[in-house]
Amino acid sequence: MFTPSLRQLGLSLTLTSLLSLMGCATSPSAVAAEGIHVSGRGAVETVPDMGKVQLHARREGNDPAALERELAGVVSALLKVTATLQIDATDVTATALRIQPRYQRRGEDMEVNGVIATRSISITLRKLSDFPSLLEQALAAGINNVDPIALDSSIRKELEAQALDQAMADAIARADQVARGFSVLRGELVDVQVSGHSASPRMAMQEMRADSGATMAPGVIRIENQVQATFTIARR
Repeated sequence: MFTPSLRQLGLSLTLTSLLSLMGCATSPSAVAAEGIHVSGRGAVETVPDMGKVQLHARREGNDPAALERELAGVVSALLKVTATLQIDATDVTATALRIQPRYQRRGEDMEVNGVIATRSISITLRKLSDFPSLLEQALAAGINNVDPIALDSSIRKELEAQALDQAMADAIARADQVARGFSVLRGELVDVQVSGHSASPRMAMQEMRADSGATMAPGVIRIENQVQATFTIARR
C-alpha cells in the first residue's frame, strides 16, 4: 500500500489549491455579465402645489433666560399666524431652544462674550398662495432668517411612477436599437437597477411692489428616474 510522504502531500495540496484558485478566477461569477447593457431615463415636470419652509429666530445677549423668553414669544406669535392661515398643526414643527457661546477677539485670544440663542420652525404649506402672507407676518413676529422654500408636489408618488415607466421604455428602446445595429435580437432581462432623482425645485419670486402686492411664480419641478438594464443577446 502506497503512503504519500509529507512532502508529497504538501505538493498535492499546493497543486489542488492552485487549480482551485484558477477555477475561481474563471468562474462565471467573476466575469462581468455578457449581454446588451443600456440605461434608460424618464422625467416628468409639474407645477408645484406645496412646499416646506424653515424659519429661524436668532437673538444675542448676556442673559440666556431672557433670550429664551423672547424667543418663546416669537414662536407663540408665529403659531398664531399659522392658525390664522389655517395651516394644520401637524404641518408645523418648532425646535427646542439652542444656545451657544458668542466669542469675541481680545488681542491674540478669543473669549466668551455672551450667548447666541436660536429657535427654528418648520412649516409645510399645502397652499403656496399663503407663502407671501406667511413671510410678511413671520418677519413682523420676530423671525429674522428664512431658508429658501423647498417646493414639492402632492402627487409626487404618481409622478415618480410615470418617470419610471418612461425610463423602462427608454431602456428597452435603446436595447432594441443596439440589437438591430449588430444584427441580433434583444433577449431576456437578466439584471436591472433603478435610481431615482429629483432635481432641486426652484422658485421664482416676482418683484414685490407696494401697489401690486406680493406674488409668487413657483415655476416647475422636475422628477427624474433612471434604470440600468442588461439583456441577453439572442441570435436571429
